[in-house]
Amino acid sequence: MTTPDDQARMEARNAAMRNTVDELLEQFNRQTAQLHEAQQAASELSAELSSPDGLVKVTIDAQGTLADLKLAPTTFDRTRPEALARTISDLVRRGMLQVKQQQAELFRPLTAGMPDLSDFIEGAPSLAGLMPDIPDFTEPEPEPEPAPAQDSESILRRDTPPAPPAPKPTTRRPRPAGDDDEMPDTWMTRGDR
Repeated sequence: MTTPDDQARMEARNAAMRNTVDELLEQFNRQTAQLHEAQQAASELSAELSSPDGLVKVTIDAQGTLADLKLAPTTFDRTRPEALARTISDLVRRGMLQVKQQQAELFRPLTAGMPDLSDFIEGAPSLAGLMPDIPDFTEPEPEPEPAPAQDSESILRRDTPPAPPAPKPTTRRPRPAGDDDEMPDTWMTRGDR
């Protein structure tokens, strides 16, 4: 049988649990709204980078894909295709990292200071290890490659790739000797001719 003191303790404990659940629900609703806002902001992110020489400009969208590529009108006069390809690849890679870092920064406040289950329920296991850390996508800037020295003659004369080798001549099988007027013996011919 429960005594009035036991009943009062149970009611106080139930009231404390209700308050805890109400706080959790309020925090959950607040974080859900923040998450929605962060997702909306993340979907609108982009990164715009230009090469140091100003010949190439790329725009990377929120999905990390190349959204726009602009080349200066003099690009093909001032650089070679191999160097241009390296520049574009490097700018796209750096732009993707920049967008990922911006996204990580948007979501970092949502996980910082998040209470753990063990904070509310005594003896409950910690769930902190289940949440992955948000990585840092920044990387040191690579030093630009020095441009090869070019004299005026090499600028005017474009290096052209060597012509592909000529195809090898094919050899024909010799025609079998024999009379072309006769029908060959095959398995389809009847032996009763």
